[in-house]
Amino acid sequence: MQAGFAKECVTPPPGMAMEGLGQAGGIESIHDDLYVRALALAHADERVLIIGCDLLFFEHDDISRIKNAIVGKIGLPPERILLNVSHNHAGPRLTHWAYSDGADPGYLANVETAFVRAAIAAQAAPREVTLWAGETRTDLPVSRRKPEANGQVLWKPYRKGIVCDAVPFCLLKDKANKVVALLFSVSCHPSMIYFTHITAEYPGAIAQLLNVHFNTDGALFLQGAGGDAKPRYVAVEEDHWRHGTWEELKAAGAEVASAIIAESERDLRQVQPDLRNYFRETIWPLDPIPPRTHYEAIAADKGVRRERRIWAREMLHTMDRMAGLQRYAEIALHAIQIGSGVRLVGLAGELVGELGNLIRRVYSQGITFPLGYTDGCELYLPSDRMLPEHGYEVDSFWEYHYPAPLAPGIDARLEAALAEAQARGIMNEPID
Repeated sequence: MQAGFAKECVTPPPGMAMEGLGQAGGIESIHDDLYVRALALAHADERVLIIGCDLLFFEHDDISRIKNAIVGKIGLPPERILLNVSHNHAGPRLTHWAYSDGADPGYLANVETAFVRAAIAAQAAPREVTLWAGETRTDLPVSRRKPEANGQVLWKPYRKGIVCDAVPFCLLKDKANKVVALLFSVSCHPSMIYFTHITAEYPGAIAQLLNVHFNTDGALFLQGAGGDAKPRYVAVEEDHWRHGTWEELKAAGAEVASAIIAESERDLRQVQPDLRNYFRETIWPLDPIPPRTHYEAIAADKGVRRERRIWAREMLHTMDRMAGLQRYAEIALHAIQIGSGVRLVGLAGELVGELGNLIRRVYSQGITFPLGYTDGCELYLPSDRMLPEHGYEVDSFWEYHYPAPLAPGIDARLEAALAEAQARGIMNEPID
């Protein structure tokens, strides 16, 4: 297998608006830089590009534009480019999520350029590599869905809640045994720092430590199924979430990095290269669309937050202009098999831990990276069990400009999509 790695800085300038935790005011300073990291892989007749970045998420049109810009330079089809964001909540505003003012066009253009440069550089510097994989676990993620007696949930820490605690990782080493790149994943929101200072959050802290230990610059974080989890350090029993500190961020990074390093020394298995790619847009139906009066009532209610009223007016405008409102979400499923028994399985949404565990059950052999925030972020992807409980992961559909929540049948739809991925070559097999 041939592999090339490159990275480009995407740190925004001071003054730019932030997005993710409601930080008031623009960026004051830079605590640590943000990066786009690209890993180009080639084996036999297959080529793929895996990209990770220290940013929150992009709108669908921006993902398409970035991928097409890369295609124009390296000739790789867009469906062979997997783009994952860390979902960093201490970064710049990039979208109109929750009806914000949107991104700075100049910064977005700079980010696109950085993606292209990283892709070109990774593609231009291939080295023959061997693959080595392992998996550990972490206590970092804590569920943020605390159940109430009435069957609903509160936005509070719930240490008994379901999370995805797996930490898969894969090292790519050249002939001199030097680490060219190191893929790793954690399933947890990077949402510890609420200050107006730019940071790559705990994933950046992990990457820094792994780079030092493995004498590389190629540590590449891929966000997992952390849509409903926050770091343990900011959980106050089962009462509330608090702001984290720089010291706690560093400790979170050290905790996960140490677990990866220890496992790499204890049980690192060589993997036979077997590069395969699968991409498909899957259809996820929404609940029945409410009547027009539902949106009219919200639009006229001064007691409802301003952004929700804007959403209702947008739905009414769409009703007047089009035949009807959207009745489904298109969620991209992108899977890449790196080697025998090692695969990435990504979805274009805020994937919750329960669905990450479902992916791991379906791919029960070898090592699986269940990934959210991949090739876009359409909306939250809760499990069927969560729907009657409501909570933010179910009820935030409007922030993503949808007219209704996802309909039941989520688990079965995901299982069917994964079955097709297996039928198309992303195999459920052990490491050779």
